[in-house]
Amino acid sequence: MKPVSLIRTFTLFSTQGGAPSQEDFVVGKKDRGLFVVADGFGGSGPGAVASQTACEAVLGFLEKEAGDLEATLPFVLKTYFSLAGNVLFNALVHASRKVSALNKNKSLNERGGASVLAGFLDEDVLALANVGTCSAWLVRGGRSTELVTPRSYSRLIDPVSVDPHPDRSAPLMAMGVSEDIEPEIFECRVCPGDWVILQTDGVTGDVRDALIGLQPEGEEAIEEFLRSREFDENASLALIRF
Repeated sequence: MKPVSLIRTFTLFSTQGGAPSQEDFVVGKKDRGLFVVADGFGGSGPGAVASQTACEAVLGFLEKEAGDLEATLPFVLKTYFSLAGNVLFNALVHASRKVSALNKNKSLNERGGASVLAGFLDEDVLALANVGTCSAWLVRGGRSTELVTPRSYSRLIDPVSVDPHPDRSAPLMAMGVSEDIEPEIFECRVCPGDWVILQTDGVTGDVRDALIGLQPEGEEAIEEFLRSREFDENASLALIRF
C-alpha cells in the first residue's frame, strides 16, 4: 500500500455531552490513513474500556499488518474486497476478540461492549468497516450521502431515520456481545474536495448539517463550532478533508 497523499487535514472530536460518563473513543493517524470511532456501552468503566480497547486494537492491527497479505490468512480473505478492505475486516474481527476477552468470567452487569467504525485509505480508495450503531457520511459538492448502515434497533423499526431516539439506539450487533460479528465493508474512491465524517450516534443530523455548512470556512471554524456546541449524549467524530 502506498503512502497517503490525499488527506489534507483532519479533525478528531469527542465529548461526554450530557451523559453521566464518557464511553465514546476516537483515534486517527493521518500518515497511515487510519481512523476509528467507537461508541461504548456498559457504564463508565466497562463501556469506556471497551471502546478504547476496540479502537486501539484496530489501529494496532492495521499498523502491524497493513500491506502484508500473509497476515490476513489466519483470519478471513474475501476476493470481492480490496486488500485494504480485507485488512480492515480482519482488524475489526481481531478487535472484537480483544473486547470479548475483557468480558471473560465477568457477570452481565460488569461487561462492556462497543459499536465500532473504522476507515482505511489506500491511495484514493477508502475502505470502511462497521459494527453497530456508528455511521459514515461522504460530503461532495455540498451534498451528503450515508456510506454505511447502522445496525441498531432504531433502524430496524424505522429504516429512514438517521437520528435515533436514545431509547431506540441499542445496537443489534456489537463487539463484546457476540463472537460471530460480520463487519459491514464499504469501499469507494475519494476525490480532492471531499469530506468523510465517521461518527457515533451522538452526532445528530443538525450538527452534521452545520458542519457541512462550514466547508468554506476552514478548520478553525469547524473546531470552534464543535467546542461551543452542546451535545445531549456522548459524541465522537473523525472528520477527514481530502
